[in-house]
Amino acid sequence: MRRWLTDATTASRLISDRPQLWVSGGLAWAASVGPFVLLAAVVSAPAVSELSSLGARAYVSSAWPWNVVALGVVLGVLLLLALGLVALAEVALLGGEGHGADGGTTVLRSFAVTLVGALPALATVAATLVALAGVARDEFISPDTSAGGPLLRTAVRVSPLLALLVIAALLGGTYATAARVLVVRHGAGVRHALARAPRLLAAAGPSTIAQLFVTFIAWVAYMAFAIVLLRVLWDPIGLQLADGAGFGPAQGALLVGFVAIWLCLVLGGGALHAWASVSWARILSGTAGIGSAGIVGTREAPNEHRSAREAEEHDDGMSRDLLA
Repeated sequence: MRRWLTDATTASRLISDRPQLWVSGGLAWAASVGPFVLLAAVVSAPAVSELSSLGARAYVSSAWPWNVVALGVVLGVLLLLALGLVALAEVALLGGEGHGADGGTTVLRSFAVTLVGALPALATVAATLVALAGVARDEFISPDTSAGGPLLRTAVRVSPLLALLVIAALLGGTYATAARVLVVRHGAGVRHALARAPRLLAAAGPSTIAQLFVTFIAWVAYMAFAIVLLRVLWDPIGLQLADGAGFGPAQGALLVGFVAIWLCLVLGGGALHAWASVSWARILSGTAGIGSAGIVGTREAPNEHRSAREAEEHDDGMSRDLLA
């Protein structure tokens, strides 16, 4: 645990000294959780009648079921684009071994391991959507008038799958992070990185659990803060749009302020993402020695008689090498 605290503190100092990394982290944040934050703040929850009407129109359409298939294809393309942007941002954050022509290869390998890490969550999403289609249909046509309505009853029935989705996203993301460290920092191939990532995480021991827990709490807290702040700023703008009153100078100023706050939140989320990535890289690189042959070994036991000054110089040297 003390090792994790040292790595996390050093990563915080590194990120605060290098604001340019916030931009790379902001790209990853905006491509991953940013759209969900923006939608949660701007889009109001649909009414039961609106959902019923939307489902009925989609089902009775002459394009059924290809309209749903087309929607799935569009969402799949957007998801691949988002994963590609995350992989690109991670290469920029961690500083790949290759430069120039090899830089594109590093990005492709980073994208490959990121996609593999996302597969458990994607499979859970697919299972959730299939279950949701059947459960929602039954609940919306049910004569049950109990409190909560069909939306709440549907959410309760699929809640185990939603919990599984969160777990799959956390574990898959952690696995992909370890594989990216091997790919980006040590030039490992895709198969080698995917095979060695679990061993790398296991070697970190308690640091892996601490980093995963703290990162998850920090992300949830920041997302909640961003949603509440954007919701407060959007409410007067949304009222103007709903009333059809148009935009005057005051409403235009509110919209400009909303965009400015959104950009600030993206940078803040980028700083948080950059800290998480650099912390993971320090933790994982500090728990295994990876040579040119790609052999992962356990961390050498620290010298108990090493002076505090030598330990600090060692940590600073690792930090410079990490972001070289």
